Amino acid sequence: MGQEQDYKKTRVTLNVKDMKLNDVLDTLASVAKVRFFYNHSQIDVNKKVSLDVKDSELDYVLMLALGDQPVSVEYQMNRVVVLKYQKPTQGVTIYKINGTVIDASTKEPLPGASIILKENKGMGVVTDFDGKFFIEVPQGTSALLISFVGYEEETLTVTGDVKDLEIKLTAKTTEIEDVVVTGMAPRKVESFSGGYVSVKGSELKKISPNNLLKALQVFDPSFRIVENNNAGSNPNAMPEFRLRGDVQLGNGGVDANSMEMMMGDYSQRPNMPLFVLDGFETTLQRIVDLDPERVESITILKDAAATAIYGSKASNGVLVVETKKPLPGALNISYSMNMGISVPDLSDYNLMDAEEKLEYERMAGVFSTTSQLNYYNKYKEEILRGVDTYWLSEPLRTAVTHRHTLTMEGGDEALRYNLGINYSREPGVMKESGRNSMGLNLSLQYRRKKWNIQNQLSLSNVRGDNSPYGSFSQYTKLNPYYRKTDENGRYTSLLDRKKLPGEGGGTVDIVNPLYNLLWKYKDFTENFSVVDNFNIECAVLENLRVSAGASITKGTSRMEVFKSMNHTDFLPETDLTRKGSYSKSTGDNVSWSVNASVSYNYTKDKHLLSLFGRWNVDENKNNSVDLSAMGFPNDNMDDFLFAYEMEDRVSGSESTSRTVGIIGQLSYMYDMRFSVDFSIRGDLSSQFGANTGMAPFWAVGARWNVHREKWLQNTFISNLVLRGSYGITGSQSYSPYQAKETYTYDDLLFPYPSSDILGAQLKGMGNPDLGWSTTKNRSFAMELGLWNSRVNASFSYYNNYTDELLLDYNMAPSTGFASKTMNVGAVENEGYDISLSVMPIQDYERQIQWSISMNGSHNRNVIKKISNEMKAMNQKNLEKKNGSPEAIYEEGKSTTQLFVVPSLGIDPATGQEVFLTRNGEKTYIWDPLDKVAIGDTEPKLRGSISSAFTYKNWSVSLACSYELGAWWYNQTLVDKIENSSAAYNLDRRALSHRWSENNRNARYKAITMTNQDTGMSSRFAQKRNELSFTSLAIGYRFDPKNFKFLQACRIASMSLNATMEELGRISSIRTERGLDYPFARTFNVSLSVLFN
Repeated sequence: MGQEQDYKKTRVTLNVKDMKLNDVLDTLASVAKVRFFYNHSQIDVNKKVSLDVKDSELDYVLMLALGDQPVSVEYQMNRVVVLKYQKPTQGVTIYKINGTVIDASTKEPLPGASIILKENKGMGVVTDFDGKFFIEVPQGTSALLISFVGYEEETLTVTGDVKDLEIKLTAKTTEIEDVVVTGMAPRKVESFSGGYVSVKGSELKKISPNNLLKALQVFDPSFRIVENNNAGSNPNAMPEFRLRGDVQLGNGGVDANSMEMMMGDYSQRPNMPLFVLDGFETTLQRIVDLDPERVESITILKDAAATAIYGSKASNGVLVVETKKPLPGALNISYSMNMGISVPDLSDYNLMDAEEKLEYERMAGVFSTTSQLNYYNKYKEEILRGVDTYWLSEPLRTAVTHRHTLTMEGGDEALRYNLGINYSREPGVMKESGRNSMGLNLSLQYRRKKWNIQNQLSLSNVRGDNSPYGSFSQYTKLNPYYRKTDENGRYTSLLDRKKLPGEGGGTVDIVNPLYNLLWKYKDFTENFSVVDNFNIECAVLENLRVSAGASITKGTSRMEVFKSMNHTDFLPETDLTRKGSYSKSTGDNVSWSVNASVSYNYTKDKHLLSLFGRWNVDENKNNSVDLSAMGFPNDNMDDFLFAYEMEDRVSGSESTSRTVGIIGQLSYMYDMRFSVDFSIRGDLSSQFGANTGMAPFWAVGARWNVHREKWLQNTFISNLVLRGSYGITGSQSYSPYQAKETYTYDDLLFPYPSSDILGAQLKGMGNPDLGWSTTKNRSFAMELGLWNSRVNASFSYYNNYTDELLLDYNMAPSTGFASKTMNVGAVENEGYDISLSVMPIQDYERQIQWSISMNGSHNRNVIKKISNEMKAMNQKNLEKKNGSPEAIYEEGKSTTQLFVVPSLGIDPATGQEVFLTRNGEKTYIWDPLDKVAIGDTEPKLRGSISSAFTYKNWSVSLACSYELGAWWYNQTLVDKIENSSAAYNLDRRALSHRWSENNRNARYKAITMTNQDTGMSSRFAQKRNELSFTSLAIGYRFDPKNFKFLQACRIASMSLNATMEELGRISSIRTERGLDYPFARTFNVSLSVLFN
């Protein structure tokens, strides 16, 4: 209790003159961050008070404010201060209590709040529209439990009749701010030495109401979604994340929508953080498809002190998502709706119109022959008739999305329940594409004396449909002088058979992707899952708790793609039995986890000791079956039964992995100033060699709350914290059987009909010594708060050294295998995070608040050691001439270097490109051996800038993100200007920025040099500085007192919010974005209603 009462020594500065006592207490509550409970009829709240105190203790200031009034002050837990006036017992049998329940910060009444008599769970009332209540309780000391959705519960002891009681409830922000949610045992912020960022779900929804992970980037610059320039805004593309850079080499290459990703296999996503939902590990897809209305908070655990409890899966960081828990009280029904409009963003496309494209072809020499001149005249006449087809609009639409959530919850102190139903329809901006999901969740919580039992059941079904219009890049290539249909208004399969310029140029068939709409087509994925989480906890002693938990997940996945025999993909095919295709993949996933833990907390005088231990066992089983067939003579015969032949043998995959972990954690704090954390975890996994044994992971951290030192008590510094940690963690991105000898069945080993023997061959060499890669994590951080936290700043530095990377290592030819997986290679990951937030206006009396925040992150990944296999891969990538630059891994260099041949530009005299050799000589010849690293694709600094303003019931917020100093290889300049084909539409710069006799200082080669084989050159490498306007939001909270129709509908609260996302961007480079699927700008309107 002594620890809870320390807040009465909170330093307060207050200067008031002739102010009512009631207003003084309100001001004091906001300054000292406490809540006062008192009876207006027993205290002279209208008494005038004048005070002028500076850096004085709360207890002393309150004594001055109350003066000679006969009031006792009682400091209770959770920073509750009760002002009581005791009177003699009158011997009555019934006490009558009335009062008002209000919001502690806004002073607004809370209609629908529950007031329950703790001694009699059946006795309770609900506040009316003005937040008022009246309750009769039996004689004696009675404890009232006050609760409201989204607010902390309060327990208040009342003796005798009480009139005009004012109860102030505080929103649950304090719960998130005072406690770090680690996914296992919650930790108090004051004693936690780990690095973390925690954001409430309500704050995330202000930035992006449908994509909370996207919004999380605004609050933490070290967490980012890797931009996928091909997928754009495709709702079915699973995003890829980074947290403080890369600790593993390679980026897989697995399809974001593959069966492996759907079932949670991240072995091809080596830098993906670990996801934890309500204390249990989960998959990326479940987090992405989680209903935003269910999310209470998201916490990012960054360094070893924070993540060591997750051991072998923690080196990429941990993302902990907590959903809302059932709240007690009368039945509350809430409904949330989000309506959105998505518009394709084509602002980065700068394609030629019909007249420009035909002129480009003329200048390129396409019509140099008489026969080709007739072709020119044909399309010139078409242009004069007004043909200028804007192909980019054909597969696109303005999409209308909507999401609905209905929640019912209630109960008493012993039994609480929460039932939620959600449905979401998210059509994409490409026609007929979209993602639909529906789910049901039921949460039950039973609390009785020493026991706390919880169970969460969730069911979800998600279906994603891909567009039959195909890839968006097809439409960006089509020439605008083509008509969409023939003279009869019908789509044709072939738009043109185009002759290429030059001798032996050949012809190119230009197909019409709209023709495929005439025929049957399906391309979808579907996933159904059932998840049940169970937890039981018992308070054996006052300071000793034991708990156990279990989770089971059952999921099924399905992918199907059917293409008609008339599809343009089969135009070149002459064999009718090879026209038409159908592929189908099905997968099953079963995973379970059980754990048991014990926690002990001991407090005495200035000492606080916490102990935590946990044991867990996990198993994850996946299996999939893949089928594909060719030859479908009729679109109505879209089943394997009607196929001419199966394209391949039935294939599939199976994986089983098991992990056993033991965790121990110790935390000690002295005098609320100094704290030390020590965590250790041992893991056994079936993924690694039999000789590795249990892998130990550990961390130690220390924290110094400098602001609690006496020599800082009377200064403008309200918060100053220094903390640091060192530890070792591991990575989760491993294949299940990489350490074992595996066998496969081959066509050549089929048995003879007379034999019952089935042959198999060794697929890969095992490695019994294969173990985890380990990351040594060092971190240091400082937090600073000034003038009662009106100004806050933080700085954190980290250095991660990952050793024993799992890489392919070349083997001797005599082994029969080219390579096997071994622990070789090392990467160092270093950087810092900075943040600054300022509160220029914080006026509680006028209910005005304005905040400005900015943050930044710098990261650099350096290779320390690589395998001989990767050195061979480097040589192959160095020899590559065309396309996008591949990764080159060199020891001592960054993992994200950009390797190209240095260019001195276009020779004004000849129009040829001049290169710089490795010896510093000029040449016209492109040589891969001349490639050098000219920059880094990782920006020097990335972060966000945001601002929020509230006035009474109105709120406005703006968020922007920025990147500085990154080098990009502008593929648009290569593909749409120089290495381009005259058969397709091009960027306008291909016409206006080319070398000629009249434009000798041009950046690009002459138009006549079509179909160039331009190699990777620094001419196309550009430094990218970019500012993106991420989100603009405005909201209004309706007060039922001012809107009678709300009272008539029994609406306790209602809020309306409008959000605009991806408003625009300012960039130093111009490149086409959203190649296969365009990006989009989105406008959302959200409505939340609470009924009582």
